[in-house]
This record gives sequence, structure tokens and C-alpha cells, in this order.
Amino acid sequence: MMTEPLISARNIKKYFDVKGGKLKAVDGISFDIFPRETFGLVGESGCGKSTAGRTIVRLYDPTEGELIFNGQNIYKLSRKDMQEIRRDFQMIFQDPYASLNPRMTVEDIVAEPLDIHQTYKNRAERTERVIELLRLVGLNDEHAMRFPHEFSGGQRQRIGIARALALNPKFIVCDEPISALDVSIQAQVVNLLKELQDGLGLTYMFIAHDLSMVRYISDRVAVMYLGHMMELAESDELYSNPVHPYTKALLSAIPIPNPEIQRNKKRIMLEGDVPSPINPREGCRFVDRCQYAIGRCREETPVFEEKAANHFAACHVV
Repeated sequence: MMTEPLISARNIKKYFDVKGGKLKAVDGISFDIFPRETFGLVGESGCGKSTAGRTIVRLYDPTEGELIFNGQNIYKLSRKDMQEIRRDFQMIFQDPYASLNPRMTVEDIVAEPLDIHQTYKNRAERTERVIELLRLVGLNDEHAMRFPHEFSGGQRQRIGIARALALNPKFIVCDEPISALDVSIQAQVVNLLKELQDGLGLTYMFIAHDLSMVRYISDRVAVMYLGHMMELAESDELYSNPVHPYTKALLSAIPIPNPEIQRNKKRIMLEGDVPSPINPREGCRFVDRCQYAIGRCREETPVFEEKAANHFAACHVV
């Protein structure tokens, strides 16, 4: 891993105006992502993972914060200047059924980024690039003239990956790219992403709630809860030595494929429901479900800081 980050997120916030106040989907998260790294982002449904991913590639404009890429804050760029940056930023979406236009052929879907950025000289060059991309993700030349409804979920996600690769991006946000797929297909898609990363030198932000898969693909993993970052460490370190109570509870839910160990394993059950992200109170977001909470946790939001070498957490009692 290089010392100079490819992406630096600083205090990124994304709020939505809703009836009753502000929905604080992402509320001040900071981290770096290094070249050729896979940065995992995990947490329960509704914690703000996907909103964070979309805000980072500026599909959503942020409420506050900075996103430094190639030495410049992309949140300050005009729409015209952002067009150039879009070549380097791409996204693989969660739902391979909803993210492909059913009225377009696979060739037109994959070539859409090429059309927008006018990166080919003639029609033959366009078709050649599309076929090259389809082969790269394990599909055939003949697939180019078909429509999305003729493919399985796994094949559709490969088409989505081919589209994301069309402009040779440096950074791809993978927004739960396997959660809508059959379990038998999930490993194939994840292995494809790893192969592409090795071959093309890609950098990923991999958003998911499948903790086992995140451990397999990620170099470092961050844990989110209700818009806040709770913990961040290298993958093996986080899974073997979690320090935040929320991370410990999440990891205790992972089944172990050994009946003896699984039988004796203690599951940490979280009481209560996830609070509303609308107008949250001051203090730790996890306080109402934490068995270790003290008075300070209700009054003061914990700082996200380094607790050990390259191991960060936001907790008063750690």
C-alpha cells in the first residue's frame, strides 16, 4: 500500500430535508483510501453506507465536507469540470435488474460511458471496445446484441461491471454488488472483482452487510452505525480484535463452519431498535443499545481516534 492516498474523505456529511427535521444519513465521516486497495464499509441496513458511497462519487452533492482526489477537492468543482473526474470515478450498483435499461442492447449499455465522453473515432472502434469489455468480465461477443431480460442476475451484474470499466477508471464504488445475487453466484462475482483489480490496478470501496465476504475481499474495513464511523482497522485486525461494542456484536453474528466452536460461541444480542436518524441527540449514536454505556456517552459524541496502531474507534469506554 502506498503512503499517498488516492481518496481522502474529510468530515463528509449528507443531510436530507424530511418532514420533522433533518435526516442525517451521513454525519461527519473521515478516512483515506489508498491505490489498489479495497476499502470495506459495513453496517446494518439504513446506517448510511450507500449514501456515503454515492456522496463520495458525487451522485449526491454533500451537505458538508471535502473529498480530495489528485490533490483537489472535487466538491468544489463545477459540473463541467466534474465531467473529467467522472472518467476516474465509477459505480457498480446493488440491483442488476434496476440498473440496466431494459430497452437498450448490452452493446449500448456498456458503450454509454464511451458515448458520453466521445472516446472512439468510429462505430467499429466502439463495438471493438464493448466486445473487449464483455470478454474481460467473462461474457461472449454474441451477448452484445441481446437485451438485459435475456440474462441471469449474475450475468447482468457482469454487464454492470463492464460498463463501470469502460473509461478505465481508477476508483470504483461497489454498492452491495452481490446482495441481490444467488449465494452460488456471489463468490464468482467477488473473485471477478479481485481479478480485475489485480489486472487493471483498480481501487475499490466495497459496501456490504455480508461480513464474511467483506473480510475476504477487503484490505481495511470500516464499520458504520447511524451515519457515524464506529471503527476502522485492517481487515484481519478488525475481525480478530474488535474494540467497539457495536463491532463486537456484529462479528458475533457470523456463523463459524465448525459445529464445536459454533456451539460454544457466545452471540451478543443487541437490545432495542436502531434509533431514527432524524434530528439525532448529542452523544454516542449507539448508546441506547450498548451494555457498556456510561453517563458521558449520552452527553458527548465520542471522537473517532486512533486507539492502537492503525486501529481507529469512536468510543468513550475503550
